[in-house]
Amino acid sequence: MKPVVVFFNASVVLAALQSPKGGSAKLIRYCQHQKISGILSEVVLDEIRRNLIKINTTTVKAKQMILSFKQVKPAPANSLVKKYQRLVIDQGDGHVLASAEESGAKYLVSLDKHHILALAKKITKFRIVNPKQLIEKIEG
Repeated sequence: MKPVVVFFNASVVLAALQSPKGGSAKLIRYCQHQKISGILSEVVLDEIRRNLIKINTTTVKAKQMILSFKQVKPAPANSLVKKYQRLVIDQGDGHVLASAEESGAKYLVSLDKHHILALAKKITKFRIVNPKQLIEKIEG
């Protein structure tokens, strides 16, 4: 069976770097063992890099974690970003939703309750879930 495609928001990767025993880190391990096919975008990768200093981790650790992902996709098409910017609270999050759609992901996993997870009922191209929900689906 082909692993399910999951697009990761930066919040999940940053949480995994901070807490190696948490649910976010468990999802990274699923990527490493090909239980899921993890996808990032260049825009999300930039966000991870910008926030590394806030979580007090090394670039080496972050690079090792990034290698767990199957692909890092280029920035999404501007027209698709604009489509999603009409739905989001924070205009900067349009790229996350557009990237998830362009990657063909079945799931977008995020820890951003107010900006991303709040849109779960409005988006139908893929499911928006938090790490716990995704782990339950995979292990279900």
